[in-house]
Amino acid sequence: MNKLTRPLLLLALLCPLMACNSPTVKTTTLVPVVVDATNIPEAELLDIGVAIFDPGLDDIANNREELTFADVRLAETQYAAYLLSQTLQSNGNWGVVRVIPNDLSYSDLAVRGTILQSDGETMLVHINVTDVTGKVWIDKDYEEVVSKFSYDPRLRRNEDSFQSIYNRIANDILAYRQQNLESADLKNIRTISKIRFAGNFAPQVFDSYLQTDRNGITSVKSLPATNDPLLTRIDTIRDRDYLYVDALQDHYGNFVRQMEGPYTEFRRVSYEEVMKYDKVVAQSRRNMVIGVAAILGGLVATQSTNAAVNYAAYGGLFGGGYLIKDAFAKRDEAQMQVEALAELGNSLGTEIAPQTIELEERVITLTGSVDAQYAQWREILTDIYTNDVGADVSTDDGDEAATAPANLIEVK
Repeated sequence: MNKLTRPLLLLALLCPLMACNSPTVKTTTLVPVVVDATNIPEAELLDIGVAIFDPGLDDIANNREELTFADVRLAETQYAAYLLSQTLQSNGNWGVVRVIPNDLSYSDLAVRGTILQSDGETMLVHINVTDVTGKVWIDKDYEEVVSKFSYDPRLRRNEDSFQSIYNRIANDILAYRQQNLESADLKNIRTISKIRFAGNFAPQVFDSYLQTDRNGITSVKSLPATNDPLLTRIDTIRDRDYLYVDALQDHYGNFVRQMEGPYTEFRRVSYEEVMKYDKVVAQSRRNMVIGVAAILGGLVATQSTNAAVNYAAYGGLFGGGYLIKDAFAKRDEAQMQVEALAELGNSLGTEIAPQTIELEERVITLTGSVDAQYAQWREILTDIYTNDVGADVSTDDGDEAATAPANLIEVK
């Protein structure tokens, strides 16, 4: 190979690094929420538990690590979960939709999410939806890319800038139910949820009513009696649990309302800074590639015996060196943009105060350890059950509750 053609080959190999990605479609159009026109009986309306989203800090793309701030991302996990729950509740397609801190094992339908990217321009989340039988309804990524007009105060709607992503998730969950579940399936889900909750307090009695196959799908093996006194007591405990979780919804609602103002401003500025950052990084990459190619060309050309080529070669060396230096300067500029975003992220955290609620003559302070508070509440429920039931529950195989006639239990 001719020495003078080597730089051209190297430049050809480097050119893909300079190529721009395919244009991203940005939108301000709001995807509407689909409302089921069918009148679903109350006994078939599934209750939904939405988990606090996973912050996804271990799944951040390398080119977005500098644009992600842990404090902001952790706040977003509650914000996103609450907005999704409100979207699901607003369309009237379900029973009660609640944000639940850490245990969705008793929910008719469990929705879990992971935030993969959130930088003001793009929101990318992974959503997993399973019912209490273990069937997976949805397991996919959702992405929304908004334009700068989403933050224009003259054009902004009352909805969140990324409301479309929540609407699309809600529409997909409804579509799965419509296409795959009949009336009997919905009642079966609610029945299993009821028995599983009871099994948390009296596993020696209620676990025998369910069976799980090799694929992890749970089904009803037999049913408790409709007048089972033990089940009635546990129903009362479940109602108390609902009261507590409903009180938590006020906490999450207050959290979101306090966060909304500074968070919207953060994302607006973040959008602008992300645009600057991407532009600076792209320019830096182009200059780096061109600089390297110029130096390689200069090094090869210096071996030429032609004086004119030699002069051009040294010019290429100095020119390439300048472009690389400029590239590093551009990276420093990009880092300054990241630091500006970090300051905004820190200020956001200081504007969100802990919430205190009263529940059954108890004062509960909800801070960052809501999970711990909910775990303590579950312990309180267990104490209530133990005090109510006492020694009435037998672990013998001949226990009356365990051998009661198998009648369909009433789903409330």
